[in-house]
Amino acid sequence: MKDFDIREALIGSGTAEFLDHGFEKASLRTICKNAKVTTGAFYSYFEKKEDLFSAIVDPMLEAYHELYFTVVASALSGIDGNRDTELRIIEFICAHKDEFMLLFECADGTQYAGFRDRLHNDLFMPTYQACFDKYAECAVDPAVVRVFMHMKYTQYMELVYGGYSMEQIRNLVQMYAEFTNAGFISLINCIKKENI
Repeated sequence: MKDFDIREALIGSGTAEFLDHGFEKASLRTICKNAKVTTGAFYSYFEKKEDLFSAIVDPMLEAYHELYFTVVASALSGIDGNRDTELRIIEFICAHKDEFMLLFECADGTQYAGFRDRLHNDLFMPTYQACFDKYAECAVDPAVVRVFMHMKYTQYMELVYGGYSMEQIRNLVQMYAEFTNAGFISLINCIKKENI
């Protein structure tokens, strides 16, 4: 077996084991057995179990952050066109469901524990706040931003994990982008009136 194949086999087996049992209860022996490699082979590639977990999620996270900030830049340059950028995000998440599920549900005992809260507080909240502040032309109450952000997050999770086909997801994204944009503009106008 080639070196690359062993690593990929461990990543595939590790993903399945972490999804089934979570990081803390995942068995390194089972990961190696299902990958058809020895534990010695495992240690040729990873120092510890968490390194395997990182090898699974880190490439996706890097690509996600790059895409997310591209979408944020687009949103800051104009409200129109959000449909296409939202669809890119949803398609990315759908293509990486396992990695996101590992981060959301299976990461206790790793450096990624609490990922969902950090995602909300350290990534989403500042960027949503920047968008609100820009379009409202004032500092918007963070409570307003947080509620809107959580509504969008819930919508995304339903689209990704609700069992819809990609065709259904594309149609729903089109409809909900219209709904969200209209609601966002109306909300911004209310905020502007309050600040006159």
